[in-house]
Amino acid sequence: MSNSPVFRWDRRMFLRGAGGAVLALPLLPSLLSPREAKAQTTQRPKCFVHFRTPHGAIFGANMWPTDAALTQSLSYADHDVRRGNLAATTNASGDAVISRVLTAKSSVLTAALLAKMNILRGLDFPMYMAHNFGATLGYYDYNKERPGSPRATIDQVMAYSPAFYPSVASVRKRSVAISGSDTSSGSWGYSTPGVRTSGVASSAISGTESSLALFDTLLAGTSSSGATRAPVVDKVLESYRRLRNGNGRLSAEDTVRLDQHIDAVAELQRRLETTASAGCQVPARPTTDNLSLRNSGTFGGDPAKNVEYFRLINEVLAVAMNCGVCRIATLSIDENNQNLTFTTRAPQGEDWHNNVVHPATVAGTNQDLVVQFNQVFFSQVFLDLVSRFDRFSNGAGGTLLDDSLLAWAQESGNTPHFSFSIPVVTAGGAGGALKTGSYCDYRNITRKVSGDSSTGTEGNFLWSGLLYNQWLGTALQSMGIPKSEWSETDHPGYGWKTAYQSTYEYLFTNNGFTAAQAYPASMWQKTGELLPFLSP
Repeated sequence: MSNSPVFRWDRRMFLRGAGGAVLALPLLPSLLSPREAKAQTTQRPKCFVHFRTPHGAIFGANMWPTDAALTQSLSYADHDVRRGNLAATTNASGDAVISRVLTAKSSVLTAALLAKMNILRGLDFPMYMAHNFGATLGYYDYNKERPGSPRATIDQVMAYSPAFYPSVASVRKRSVAISGSDTSSGSWGYSTPGVRTSGVASSAISGTESSLALFDTLLAGTSSSGATRAPVVDKVLESYRRLRNGNGRLSAEDTVRLDQHIDAVAELQRRLETTASAGCQVPARPTTDNLSLRNSGTFGGDPAKNVEYFRLINEVLAVAMNCGVCRIATLSIDENNQNLTFTTRAPQGEDWHNNVVHPATVAGTNQDLVVQFNQVFFSQVFLDLVSRFDRFSNGAGGTLLDDSLLAWAQESGNTPHFSFSIPVVTAGGAGGALKTGSYCDYRNITRKVSGDSSTGTEGNFLWSGLLYNQWLGTALQSMGIPKSEWSETDHPGYGWKTAYQSTYEYLFTNNGFTAAQAYPASMWQKTGELLPFLSP
């Protein structure tokens, strides 16, 4: 193989990338031909990332803004829904505070970022779910068992839609699932990928949790033997500068976008301490991995290492998605499989679920641990990826975040096992498909449901709301997936039209109505619409 430099920074490399390599740069609209520019204006690529965290069990007062934040109401389906502008206060430490959980450094959770986010309350799984891995993405796996009528998860519907991927020529992988084990990925596809009539596969999508494996899958090029070279970014820097400073067609916006991408690649290369081998188009395979943190012997009970474990993944994901080599990712987080709690309390298998989460239904130390788990995740993992997306220009006056939808959902609502008010926090407007900057409350405050002995004092704060199916359909629509690819025969939305099991009907009848009245036919007929207040 020739020892001559392999990087030739011509127009095709800048627009298309070199075989999906890490140095394949983002689209630069000012260098497009008139035909390409017109097509790009019509539809910029979108990205979808979904995080799922376990248990839920966060008191409503700890998760949500106060009711005083809700300043508008709208009659919808069978009840009034409410919204308010998303805003934060500043505490004595200088942090931006929406709620105890939704708190982060004010330098991160800025007013500008809040304007690109939504907080959604009052979305219900329409059945008692108990434990689950896939419900937040549409696979309603009651007690982690196969659903009575399974559906592929929405990420897999997106991954094989020609509307989402008109071409996969430069795509390394349609989607990635990141989880502690294959069985816990929470992502389910069709038996024949992309073919709905083939039925839902019997096993979840295989997941990875290694940042090194993720790099190999999405960013690594083909290596060959030979002497090591200087880092790739250093090697091509002069060619990059010539294009940046000498091309009169390169707009100011694209110059910024180019600088941002080169800086991000350089950061990744420096962190991983990689070098390029002869014939390589990308840095050599890194020698460090996030799994080394988990295997260090001090990972459990060390929040900083727990966070760094995911930041290494975020770093790869952000660069890969900005390059377009993959545009869909799901991350399923589990304290048992991954040996983390984001707190100083080390996980001890099922001890966390039984001895922390269940007693957390009353105020005290255990609820504080649940709050800490989720606050650290929100502020240092979720917002870390959100901020990375928001630092990349989309070449059209906005950012990669503006063209994306990043979402965080939880296994349960404010009490463990229960399916009322599954929290959903989003960032990004999906290329203008969604209106942002709102706290939306979809609960029917005239339909308070009954708790039981397992729900503790928080069982006094349960209401039915809108169907989680409508959120799934909203996400699909925001990504441009036609309804013909996912709507159901018995309702216009996405997912199984299930009903509460008779065993749990007491949750409703104890208060004088039925589950069918809480989720009437008129509500199911709304599932094909965007959720209230999210239409641009």
